[in-house]
Amino acid sequence: MIGVNAMTVTYREFTPTLRERLSERLERAAALRCAEHGEPVVSVTLHARENGWFDTLWTTCCAALETQAGAIVRQRC
Repeated sequence: MIGVNAMTVTYREFTPTLRERLSERLERAAALRCAEHGEPVVSVTLHARENGWFDTLWTTCCAALETQAGAIVRQRC
């Protein structure tokens, strides 16, 4: 489970089933640290879309960490 000082996750228009399917991926993204800055992912907002796809808005220290986190979570649910 994501800890107190960890990444904040906000869901927009998500079903409980879809949230459950994403939980493992979000935990892996929350565990990431930027290789250059040593910072974790701060937050992500997920917007549900049709057919199991979704859009994400990340808050990170740099584009490289955003790319890494996005690659983990991006898969279709």
